[in-house]
Amino acid sequence: KAIGNGDDYNEYGVHLWVLVHGFQGNSQDMKMIKNNIALVFPEVMFLMSSANEEHTEGDITEMGVRLAQEINTHINQYCPGNSLGKISIIAHSLGGLISRAALPYLEEHKAKMFNFITLSSPHLGYMYNSSTLIDAGMWFLKTWKKSLCLQQLRMTDYDSTGNLETCKLYKLSQEKGLEWFKNIIFVSSYQDMYAPFDSARIQISNKKELMS
Repeated sequence: KAIGNGDDYNEYGVHLWVLVHGFQGNSQDMKMIKNNIALVFPEVMFLMSSANEEHTEGDITEMGVRLAQEINTHINQYCPGNSLGKISIIAHSLGGLISRAALPYLEEHKAKMFNFITLSSPHLGYMYNSSTLIDAGMWFLKTWKKSLCLQQLRMTDYDSTGNLETCKLYKLSQEKGLEWFKNIIFVSSYQDMYAPFDSARIQISNKKELMS
């Protein structure tokens, strides 16, 4: 099924695309993606998120709350009444987790959720990476710059009992929101030096694989 306007799914009203940047990024990082979408679907509306430009080393949940507030403010200002038809989110890197963290605070719009697309987002964290140089850089940022979100991505934010179910990523996996979307796409790449391939993708196993 096409992931554009979706004429058979909330066809009336504005289609809002929310573009969310990654770690230490800014809204302009997503400009090329916006321009390409606009070429194909010139009638859609865009929100280039900037709410977390100065906060990407903080708590993932708090960044999610900021993003949700930014989205709700944009909708109230530019899509009054029933003019909003669909919401699509496309996010890069850490932005994918920030977007997931925002969803529980956007439940009033759940019937309008359409596409959820992430590009190299470490949904399963950042416990392993083939590059020792990147690992060293992540350790430096996490340890010396006290980057909370990197502690959460490395799943070292567990409580004193050492229970991994107290980690932010585990709690995020229990949150609602993804099931609201018509289309979900997680894009990963073997060539990506930052987001581990197996953390950025979804693999759906068939019944034979599950039974073996």
